[in-house]
Amino acid sequence: MAEKQKFTIKDILIVFVLAGLLAVGLQFALSYIPYFANMEIEDISGINFTILYLLQTIVLALPVGIVVLIRKNIRLNDFGFENFNIKSILKFAFLGYAYYLVIMMIISLASAYMKLKVPGFEAQESHIPLIGDNSIGSILTIAIITLFAPIIEEVIFRGFIFKTMMAKWHKWLAFVMSALVFATIHMEFQSILPLFILGLILNWMFFRTKSIYPGIFFHIVNNGIALGAEYYLFLHPEIMKEVQGFIHFIF
Repeated sequence: MAEKQKFTIKDILIVFVLAGLLAVGLQFALSYIPYFANMEIEDISGINFTILYLLQTIVLALPVGIVVLIRKNIRLNDFGFENFNIKSILKFAFLGYAYYLVIMMIISLASAYMKLKVPGFEAQESHIPLIGDNSIGSILTIAIITLFAPIIEEVIFRGFIFKTMMAKWHKWLAFVMSALVFATIHMEFQSILPLFILGLILNWMFFRTKSIYPGIFFHIVNNGIALGAEYYLFLHPEIMKEVQGFIHFIF
């Protein structure tokens, strides 16, 4: 993996510095646009969520694009888009999902049995309000959560950040630091532990296969199942108490 890596740790730092500056500049610019300046939390759903997510994606993806232009001769396989057969993709996605469920269940049962509140191991806030009641907006939101976000996140966090750290740092430091970045960037600190574990498992899949495809497939399946389960609980709130503490929706 190391000999094929064309990016450096400096490139990662450049991306996050530029992303921070873009985020500040974008927030400043949006504050002068009445449509966004007057937007309340409850308004962030459907089309509005789609617009804001796309802006957020640009904030992170544009700096990566700038680094790609600086480095030149960057190809898709430099981000982990290596040839990989369907059987292997399904195998590692299944193993990753099994490991994730087992770890989540162990932590949930241990915390419930010992009556401990594990920091950063709370359920995420519901994503159902983000879907909204507009059909087009709902379809776009679901597509973002289940398809678009997994692909973008795997390209950036595995294909760019983790692959670069693996080439420049000790293996375990790369595993931990990239998973921590992945968990932190979601800004959902009440569920940062499951996100961190998810990041470690996705890193493991990329490390074992040297391909981004298993992680993308796993991520899509995980988000789809989680959103489906969340929607089911939304329609059946009476069973929420029975499963509370054992369900952690990770996007």
